[in-house]
Amino acid sequence: MKTRQVISVVVALAIASPVLAQRSAYKNPVVDSGAGNFAIVNKWNQRDDDIWCGAAKAARERGAAWSDRLYITNYADARTSGNGSVTVSFTFRPTQEQLAQAKSGRSSIRGVGNNMTINSANRRCVREIDFI
Repeated sequence: MKTRQVISVVVALAIASPVLAQRSAYKNPVVDSGAGNFAIVNKWNQRDDDIWCGAAKAARERGAAWSDRLYITNYADARTSGNGSVTVSFTFRPTQEQLAQAKSGRSSIRGVGNNMTINSANRRCVREIDFI
């Protein structure tokens, strides 16, 4: 009887782990807003590192290179964002005006102009452990 229970638990974990890992990679919706521009809607009250991680994944999916930089172009709280949640807008194709606002070395998502390479943002991702 215990052998069946152990097998059931192992099978359940084997099935659930990839599904949970996939779901957690995209907790926060991404809204496209033009070439190289997108916003991360913080639906899960994530840490700043989680938002940078999501932005790195979104930028890579949109054709950015690991060496490109992500720039925060806007931060809107839940009341003003129109999405009902904190929304952080990013670009990896900045205008000259956005480059003039750039503040490298700052990782707060609340600072317009804060930026880092996509590779650095990706390093903020928390890796999930696969049990099987």
